[in-house]
Amino acid sequence: MIVATKTTLFKALTLIALSATLFLGACKDDDPATTKIYGTITIENADTWATWVDSGDVELTIFPAFSLDPLAGWGAVPDNFFGPNVLGGTFAVGAPYNSQNPVIFTYTPGKTTYNYEIELEPGTYSALALGFRHDYINDPTLKSATLGVHWDQPDQVSHGVVIRIRGGNGAIIPIFNEPAPAAITLADGEQKEINFKADFDFVNVWYQ
Repeated sequence: MIVATKTTLFKALTLIALSATLFLGACKDDDPATTKIYGTITIENADTWATWVDSGDVELTIFPAFSLDPLAGWGAVPDNFFGPNVLGGTFAVGAPYNSQNPVIFTYTPGKTTYNYEIELEPGTYSALALGFRHDYINDPTLKSATLGVHWDQPDQVSHGVVIRIRGGNGAIIPIFNEPAPAAITLADGEQKEINFKADFDFVNVWYQ
């Protein structure tokens, strides 16, 4: 039979305690930090929503960093990028980061402000947008009407798009010329408040 001395026991317990500390510290380091954006969206002409409530959903989406290769996010597309004589503009070229789980707002008569919270991975995002997604339109370029985007002017509405067409005489005509969304960069563990305005009446322009 082996009899442990006090010194041996002390060393063993010290090693066990040290191992446990290192293990717990490693687990703590591996835990993902909570990174999120949150805030309030104010909707102008919210009463217009009543006539559209059965036609689709109001969704808050955030887009990944803008890229033309591969296509992703929301940003400025140059002329001829999609083909000869095809005009560029500023708009989304890829699906939202949270396309599978958008924040959906529920219509409430008389309500004009809606709070939100979205957890995200650290990184850069090209746009935060509130849109009306129409249930009965299949054209992906028309399906969502952007009611408003975050663009560093929380008291003014921007729909975030620049769209141009060619007129009959070849002149280039802007049909939408809105300030672009502001990019959002989040560090590991950062939580950022972002408030902006939207205008529901934009559906009457987009779907006319």
